[in-house]
Order: sequence, then C-alpha cells, then structure tokens
Amino acid sequence: MRKLHKRLVTIAAGAILASSLSGCAGSKTAAPATKADQPETTTTQAESSKAETEAASEAAGAKDHPEIKYRRMPTATSDLFEAGIVPILEKKGYKFTPVEITDSVQREIALSEDEIDMHVDAHTAYINNFNKDQGTELTAVLAIPTVPTGIYSGSKDKLDNVADGDKIAFPNDASNEARSLQLLSEIGFITMNEGIEPTKYTLADIKENPHKLEFVEMKGGTIAGVRTDFAFIILRGSDAYNAGIDFGTALAAESQKDILPDNMMQIIVNGKHKDEAWVQDVKAAYQSEEFKEFIKTQSSFWILPDYLK
Repeated sequence: MRKLHKRLVTIAAGAILASSLSGCAGSKTAAPATKADQPETTTTQAESSKAETEAASEAAGAKDHPEIKYRRMPTATSDLFEAGIVPILEKKGYKFTPVEITDSVQREIALSEDEIDMHVDAHTAYINNFNKDQGTELTAVLAIPTVPTGIYSGSKDKLDNVADGDKIAFPNDASNEARSLQLLSEIGFITMNEGIEPTKYTLADIKENPHKLEFVEMKGGTIAGVRTDFAFIILRGSDAYNAGIDFGTALAAESQKDILPDNMMQIIVNGKHKDEAWVQDVKAAYQSEEFKEFIKTQSSFWILPDYLK
C-alpha cells in the first residue's frame, strides 16, 4: 500500500480497511418457499442481480479501457489518488501509467490531445478559465478531497503584525488570484466591491485597502522559495505540499464551510470521454465505502466533498 507524504498524513497502524466486496454471491439450493418466504427470496434475487450487473459493468470498463494514463506530480491530490484510489481500481482490472508533466498548461494540452486520460490537480474555476482561453472542452466530473489555500508567514509570523505598505505574494493565474483575494477579504485585510462573483475577483475589484498593501502576483510554484521577501504569502495546497510546508502552520486558510464549490479539486477528463465506463469507475472509487474508510485515516486538513462526510 502506497503511503502519502509524511508531512500530510499519518497512516494508522495496520492495514487499510477493505470494506467493498467484489463479485457476486453464489446461489443455494433450498426447499420450496412458502408464501411468507417469497418476499425475502425476491429481495435476495434482486440483490444478487444488482451485484451481477455492477460486476459486469466494472469488468466492461476495465476491458474497454484497461490502461489509465494520469498526470503524476508530487501534489497532495495525486498522492491521495495513488494511495487510496489506484488500489481500488487495480482490483477491478485496471492498470495505471503515470505521466509526469510539470507545467499546468502543458498538462491541460496533453489531456485535450488524449496524451493522458485524466488528472486530479485542478478545480472547476481553473478549468473553466482554461477552456475559455484555449477553446478546449475539458470537464470536471467529480469534486474530490481538497487541501485548502492558506496564507503563511513571510517575514512576519502573525497577521496582527500587518503594517502599511506590506507586500503579499499570491498566484498569478486568474482563478487563484480570485481565491487569494477572497481569503484576504475574509481575514479583513481588504474589502471587495459588492455584486461580483468571488470566483471572478481581480485586483481592480478591491474597494478598500486600508493598509495600502502591495500585492505581487507570481507563478504559484515559485512563491514559497522567496517567502521572506514578503510579509505574507498565499499558497495553494499543492504549492505548500511541494515546498514541504506544514499545512498546520497556515495563519489562515479556507475552511469546510466557506470554500466555494468551484474551488474544490476535481477529477478532470477530456469532455468527449466523460460518460465512458472507466470514468464512471474512477468516480465510483472515490464514492466507495472503501475510500471513505481510507480518508478517515488521513490528515484533518482535507476539505471533503459531501459524499465523504
């Protein structure tokens, strides 16, 4: 069993509970049923038929698309996929091939050109912006556990120490710029103009900036390396993870109650494949009881979709 990075998770001692059953129940020869027994017999037959149908569907998905190529990067969501989802699907006959792509734009191009089948490293807001800019038809098919965006110390280690003219760095892509501004608004550093959808916030939408803070937009993966150049930095979960920064050290972060649905990480596929059996099997693995038990052993910092609560 693969283990997630030690700075994110602590795997409980012992094996992960495997609570989902595969295959279908065998039939038994029994004495003729009385009328009182018939409803139970009917129910048993219905359950057996359902199990056979589900097993056949799972087998068909693996038969039609036995190899799933996925974008592999050292991100929290990729590691969770490999540790918790891949083993479930391997038992159903799937094989997985990791493809390392470091650049997020190249990742989406590879997906649109079928060089990879899927990835789990983007949220809906980002994908919608990418589709609009690039003319692609990438599709988010299911929200998955998400590590929150947070504000971390730079040269200052307390939010109360903010001073006039302080510099704050955050990611420069449109969706995560909006996410950063939403977080800054929630902690009271700025006020945003009303009537604007939070996923579309830009610097031009700032209504009040009482400390005259200076905002510097940078490529997300580079921010942690220059954190002491700024009073505070805002990092996506994946950037904090890759930099070895403990999520517990965030001075403030998105929470289960306030994260926007469009900022939840997703299973991303090429839109033309979204209804194929293998995609449905990947979704079913995330929604399974086996994965629900697995995620209970992971870090409390994960923000969970409703189906895993």
